[in-house]
Amino acid sequence: MLKKILLVAFLCLSAAVQAQVKVGEAVPSFDTQLLDGKTLTAQALKGKAVLVVYWATWCPPCQRELPELQALYEKHRDKGFEILALSIDADKFTVEEFWKDHDYRFPVAMIAPAHTQALGKVKATPTLTSSTGRVS
Repeated sequence: MLKKILLVAFLCLSAAVQAQVKVGEAVPSFDTQLLDGKTLTAQALKGKAVLVVYWATWCPPCQRELPELQALYEKHRDKGFEILALSIDADKFTVEEFWKDHDYRFPVAMIAPAHTQALGKVKATPTLTSSTGRVS
């Protein structure tokens, strides 16, 4: 089981590291199924700057970063700013419990092929898209 988890994590991280998305390029529209069962639609993100963060429950730098992202979200969410946290964890239940335990309020989803198709292979995390839908 551990080998499977490590393989999935490696594949997801590999996809996140080998970027082809370029600054200034338009990001194709995509909808995201959030962990709370709601759908974050491309239409809901239209006209907003979106910070896409790849993270994992087992990642110490991610755990240090998430409270700062929550503060950033609280400060700017009513000003046309959104954060989308994409977990590369293998187990959805673990992510749900982690999110509840820490009371983060910004949208979280499990990474899916649609994200890689829309955002491409990301060179670094986070990825910021402008209110015009282009990589910043």
